[in-house]
Parts: sequence; C-alpha cells; structure tokens
Amino acid sequence: MKSFKDSFQDRKFRMGGFQTLVMVLVIVIVVVLNLVVAKLDITFDLSSDKIYSITDETRNLAKGIKDEIKLYYMCQEGKQSTQIEKVVKQYDGLGNIKVISKDPIVYPSFAKQYTDDSIQDNDIIVVDETKNTNKIVTASDMLIQDVDYTTYQTTTTLDAEGQITAALQSVTSEDKTKIVTVSGHGEDGLGSGVQDIFTKSNMETKEIKTASEDIPEDCDILWVNGPKYDITEEEYKKLSTYLQEGGKAILCTNIQGSKMKWYNKLLSDYGTKVQEGYVIDPKLMYSSQIPTSVVPSILSSDITQDIFNGSATVVVPQTNGFTTEEDVRSTLTVTPMLATSDEAYAKTNLNAKSYKKEEGDVAGPFYLATMMEDTYTEKTEGEGRATRIVAYATQTFTDDSLVSSNQYGNRSMLLKSLEYLSGENASTLAIPTRSLDQQHVSLNKQMIVFYTVLLVVIVPLAFVVIGFVIWFRRRKN
Repeated sequence: MKSFKDSFQDRKFRMGGFQTLVMVLVIVIVVVLNLVVAKLDITFDLSSDKIYSITDETRNLAKGIKDEIKLYYMCQEGKQSTQIEKVVKQYDGLGNIKVISKDPIVYPSFAKQYTDDSIQDNDIIVVDETKNTNKIVTASDMLIQDVDYTTYQTTTTLDAEGQITAALQSVTSEDKTKIVTVSGHGEDGLGSGVQDIFTKSNMETKEIKTASEDIPEDCDILWVNGPKYDITEEEYKKLSTYLQEGGKAILCTNIQGSKMKWYNKLLSDYGTKVQEGYVIDPKLMYSSQIPTSVVPSILSSDITQDIFNGSATVVVPQTNGFTTEEDVRSTLTVTPMLATSDEAYAKTNLNAKSYKKEEGDVAGPFYLATMMEDTYTEKTEGEGRATRIVAYATQTFTDDSLVSSNQYGNRSMLLKSLEYLSGENASTLAIPTRSLDQQHVSLNKQMIVFYTVLLVVIVPLAFVVIGFVIWFRRRKN
C-alpha cells in the first residue's frame, strides 16, 4: 500500500497537477485580458452586418473635411444609449473631428449658443468651427421605434451614422443641391426612401407644374417620375430648352403611359427610344410568381461602377423597354446601363391574361436604363454646361423597398445618378438605416432533415467511434 508521501509523486498526481496549473494560468490570462480590454475601452462589432461600425464611405468623407469639427454628445451621466454611443465614439479622431461629451445637467446653458430648442439625452450638436455652422441630431432620429400594424410588433432601427454623416455634410457644404420634380401628368410621388436620401445628401426639393410654371433658374436636377399622361407640345418645348441649355434630368417612364408623343420625343431627342408595354424576360425574371419584375444584366458605366462586379442585385419591376438610336449626332453619347436577355419581349396589351409571348408582342432585347450626355452646350458655353440625362424605364425603380437599404443595387444606382448629374463637388453620401430587430432563421424541410441527421446521428456516432479508437489504442499499449 502506497504511503501518503508517495501518493504525491505518482503519475496521476503529476498529470492532475499539470492540468490544474494550466487551468489556473488560463483563468489568470483571461482575467488580465479582460482588465486590459476594459481599461483601453477596446470593443469589437461581432454583428453579422456590422450595424455598430461606421462605413468606409463615412471615414473617407470625414478624412476629407478640412474644417474643424466638434461633435458634442449631450447626455447626462448614466443615461447614455449604448447603440448611439458606440457609433458616436468612432467619429473621434477622424480627420479634424473631435467628439466631446457634455452633461446638460452640469452645463445647463451650453446648448443655448446653438439652439433654443430643448436638448434631450443622447442628442448630438454637430458644429463646424471654421464656417460657424451647426446642426442638431436628435436621439429620436438616430434610434427609431415604429409599430408594424400588420403584426402589432415594435420595430427598432438604428440611423446614428446616417444622421451624423448627413449633418457633417450639411454644416460643411456651401450650397444645397436643388431637385425640381414635375407634376400634373399622373406622376408618382417620390417615396420616403428617396426623400431620406435627399435629406442625408443635403438636397432640397421643389414641385412644379410645367403646364403653368417655368423651370426655376436654380434647378440643379429636374426629375420627371413616370407620367401616366403625355406632356403638351408647349411643355415639351419648355423641357427641351432647359436640356439644350445644359440642364440635368432624371426621366422615368411608366407602363401605364400610352401614346406619349411629346414625352417620348424628349427621350428620343437624346438617343433613347421607348417601347410601350411591359417587359417580360423568361430568363432574367425575378421569380415565376412575379414575372413582371426583371433582374437585368448590369453594364459598365460611371453610374453602375460600384455594382458592375455583381456585388448587388438590381430589381426592375413593371418596366417599359428602351432601345437606342444607332445614328446620333457627334456630340451625343448614349450609354446603356441595364439590359434584358435576348429572350425578353414587351407585352403591348396591358390587359392580357397571359404573360406568355403572344401575337403583337415586341421581341427584345431591351435596355432598362440609359445615361446620356450631349457636350454641344459645353463646347459653346463652357465646361460644366453639358446636358446630362439619366433615364429609367419605370418609375418603380426607386420604390422604398428597393432604395431604403443596401440590399439591392437600386440604391447605389440612384446615388450615383444624383452624383453624376449634380457634379463631382456635390456630396451624395446617404447611409441607410440598420434594423436592430432579432432576425429569425428559416429552415426548409430538406434543411431540417439534414441538420437533424447531422446533430442526432452523425455527430454522436463520430464521438463514439473516436472514443472507441482512443480506448482501444490505450488498452493495447
């Protein structure tokens, strides 16, 4: 029988002592690392879509700002919003930006030099010290809670980066880009997704009726959003004169618009012909349940450069088709951006009961978006006066579901279109909101069977086999 002293020297004790020592060392290392990370305030964004990390676009914008910028984070100690605070801190040290925390209880009169409105916890005052301009970003605009009345559940979205970056553009910009929208012909109104882009890109809008009003002289971009009824000859002359003098425009068509003599002529004057009816593309349709939505091929252009490599899918619902004029004047350049397949066709009968190709339908392929530039004006009146037009074959291209997030390439194309038309000096950076709601994983029947067999049968069996092999080898030795 082993003595008490010998029990401390056998193999089992030494192995146990070694394992205990390793465990103690691991615990010590973890504790020390936690203390160091907490002291240095080191954090990592482990969310799948980096909802708490600011984008490279914001970083590049901030680093390019030469003015001295202060972000005053107004919040009483202990009442910080974790979501907002995580985002705000990342602006500190970018270029000439400095983030400063101010407790409104300790400094009750501080905000009065910038606004007469009441300041709430987690509001941010963005100040350009160089230009002496400022803008208030409220907590309610950065952390948004809405009720989905179809499910009666509360949804939460984070828009801290979008609002702060928009404020940076606002206080540092010299002028706002002015968008003039045309109405009076059944045009669709621009949705909240587009309006959000305008706000964040420091753009302002004005609506006019071209039948009774002239296009304002300070119009930077004219937007005609898919009229259902044709413009008159007088309106055509008014719009044509604006474009000939170096105007910039977004012109959208509408499948419900028929016999659009003068509006279609406006487009054909710049090399884009409209095919009436709606496009069906059996090869590139979004789904068999939604055959009128096309997922077109993306062609290379200045506007599609960010999505040309297939980084995002563009969806074009309920669309006309375009073709381009082959013989155009030497000063005009027409660049197609989105294209259907050769199997596409245009249904000319809007009331047809079948989506299949029938007699009278027009064979494709078609383009669904083009960009046009005529340098004639630039050559006669000076650089920057070239006529520029972006044409979309449907007004639904900018529906909220397609431009409110980066899920589709539609948002990127719209931003690049605005940048192309407004010029290189205008900023069109608009960061989308990010959902904070819990995402649920949906599994189909095949996936459920696969993971059940994997976790219930294969994995346990693998452990049994590995254990048996280890036991057998040890027993043999």
